[in-house]
Amino acid sequence: MQKVLWFWIGFQFVVLPTIGQTINGTVSDENGESIPGSTVLLTGTTNGSITDINGRFVLQNIPVGSHQIKVSALGHIGQTKTVEIELGQSVELIFKLKSDATSLEEVTIYGKSEATIVREQAYAVAVVEAKEFKNVSADVNQILNRVSGINIRQSGGMGSNFNLSLNGLSGNRVRTFINGIPMDYFGSSLSLNNFPANLISTIEIYKGAVPIHLSSDALGGSINIITDTRPISYLDASYSLGSFNTHIAAVNAQWHHANTGFTLRVKTYFNHSDNDYPIDINLLDVESGKLAEETTEVKRFHDAYTSKMAWVEAGVMNKPFADELMIGTVVSDNHKEIQQNPYATGVSSFPVGEAFAASDINIFNLSYRKKNLFVENLNARAYVVYLKSKEEYQDISPNRYDWFGNYEADVHPTTGELGRKTHFFLNRENYLANLNSEYQLAPAHKVSASYSLNRLELQGEDDYQPQNNTQYNTPNIVTKQVIGLAYTNQMLDDRLRTTLFAKRYQYDLKSNNSSYTGDEDNYFETHNSKLGYGIASTFFLRESLQFKASFERAFRFPESVEMYGDGLSVIPNPTLEPETSNNFNLGVRLNKQTPTSGYVAEANVFVRDSRDYIRFEPRMNRSTYVNDPKVMATGLDLSMNYQIDGNWNVGLGGTYLDLRNNDETSSVYQDRLPNEPYLFGNLIITYRMRDLLGLNNELTLTNVNRYVHEFYLNWPSLAATGKSVIPTRFTNDLQLTYSLKQGTYNVSFLVANVFDADVYDNFNQQNPGRSFNLKLRYFISKN
Repeated sequence: MQKVLWFWIGFQFVVLPTIGQTINGTVSDENGESIPGSTVLLTGTTNGSITDINGRFVLQNIPVGSHQIKVSALGHIGQTKTVEIELGQSVELIFKLKSDATSLEEVTIYGKSEATIVREQAYAVAVVEAKEFKNVSADVNQILNRVSGINIRQSGGMGSNFNLSLNGLSGNRVRTFINGIPMDYFGSSLSLNNFPANLISTIEIYKGAVPIHLSSDALGGSINIITDTRPISYLDASYSLGSFNTHIAAVNAQWHHANTGFTLRVKTYFNHSDNDYPIDINLLDVESGKLAEETTEVKRFHDAYTSKMAWVEAGVMNKPFADELMIGTVVSDNHKEIQQNPYATGVSSFPVGEAFAASDINIFNLSYRKKNLFVENLNARAYVVYLKSKEEYQDISPNRYDWFGNYEADVHPTTGELGRKTHFFLNRENYLANLNSEYQLAPAHKVSASYSLNRLELQGEDDYQPQNNTQYNTPNIVTKQVIGLAYTNQMLDDRLRTTLFAKRYQYDLKSNNSSYTGDEDNYFETHNSKLGYGIASTFFLRESLQFKASFERAFRFPESVEMYGDGLSVIPNPTLEPETSNNFNLGVRLNKQTPTSGYVAEANVFVRDSRDYIRFEPRMNRSTYVNDPKVMATGLDLSMNYQIDGNWNVGLGGTYLDLRNNDETSSVYQDRLPNEPYLFGNLIITYRMRDLLGLNNELTLTNVNRYVHEFYLNWPSLAATGKSVIPTRFTNDLQLTYSLKQGTYNVSFLVANVFDADVYDNFNQQNPGRSFNLKLRYFISKN
């Protein structure tokens, strides 16, 4: 199958350049905004096109000679251009249409954005348009945490461990992608809490069934981060300075040459924070071994985090042989000081003062997409990615620290600060490839196919720990392959849309299983295949009222850290079984809009019936992953967004989740799963003022309120008295943003956790209190 994939991609790249003359182009308004649905016509012929959601059009099979291209759009003044076409030439045209005031007075125009088109799919999907966040100090995690059905728990400040939950399933069950490429093994420096808002365009959140073009073993949903791929030139640069010596810088730039199609992209960021925020602890009396009854405020002193990334791509766009063909490379690294065991409950009595984790990552990527490949209505896209990384974990200090940064030397000479001494180097090689195609058989019938390959090799060594040396002295190899097929049907004048799909999963594992002492090495292989399937359907009772229903039988295979551990605090469990889940979603969406006001309300009921649920079980320095035979999740998420007079915007979202052990033979049968919030929501109020004093500017004030109800840290029935509870949290953020010259110059000021509330989250670890952040951003674009 891999040989077929390489042949197919190579055939596309070699054969397609032989296609004849083509005219490509964009249609936008005076402000550079795309105008979808514009009519483009080669005058004197029937050769024409309609612009897509990005304002793009393609005219193919253009004869050699001089031609006139006429463009028209409702509410705008038409435009005609003359162009000379030579043999084998591809021409890029740019049309900027002026608005027709007379036409606009006569008719009200309602256009659908690309995000709206995705929301109207049959799948239970939410879409976040990042343009609303580009001026604020937020990463992808902070943006996602405003979406109903999502809850993200962190163990601390920047760079800390986090766990993302989506409609009852969390962690690795929810797959993340960037432009459709799985980020499973991209490492901590390329995780969601590192990407600043102004590097992305939109985020798609699939809350149940996952379409086959996001080809991976996602058990309970997926998140696809989409970057800006419009054929324009732009520069987006920002820098922010915040509390706890926090610095965040980002540059997102693209240069596009319209005539040749040559495109150069650069995306880069730098993140740093000392994370020295104050926390409340019960100090330990070393002599008596007792904790003080009263808490003392101290500062974290060994929790700094730094990450860097540079991503450069070059290629061509809008050519006869490719809508986009890009080759790129990514260089990334991070360094994380470890203040305490990240899986410890609450605050450790003895902090960590010297242990750290670090990584260096190199990625090479090739991506390709083309509409109307060989024949009309056949679309294809593909990618190939190679990743090589080196991770380092060090815990060798014999010193014992207190929470004031003082230490006693050589207190535990045979161990590190977290447990067994380790200086572990883990090398990863990851190969990813995907080919996705779709063909419109007829106006109401479409078929799709997808194939993906994900191969991971792990090999490493440890200067101190024989278990790690034995586990990784030869490569541990995980290979996943997914083949997907789908059929989409439209009926009742496109009011009823249904997609049927099936996915074939193939999982192959070659691994060592080392004993604790490293004396025994058991080599084993696992080969497993599963067949997943599902259906997603949507019905428009009227244009503003949409119903959705979906079902998927999904599978997920264990990840490397779940099976092999992390060489530091998580021990291996290579006997983990794959997870299975039957996922049901039923939703309704109401959309009422006018030019200045309107509202969107959504409700989604979900059921997740899981088998062999892979759950993290913290055991101090010997934490591991285990299978729970049966877990049932049911719940409801609600969201509403109300816009008033174009100035006020109110967003409200809430989720109730009932996630329980469903194994009748278990001693914790019908218990809520530990360390999982079950009631949370947010309220976001925004007020905008435009053209103050006639300066073509905008002032925005945003208030974000977040609520998470208290939840149990452990199994409730195993702690009948003195249950360990993670307390209710309520936070309030206030953001003021000022933009000048249509968003060219931007400045924003954020006060997070305005009332300095005590916030405890993942494993009851304390999060930062009140903080301040100032962000400056410059943006310019040219079509």
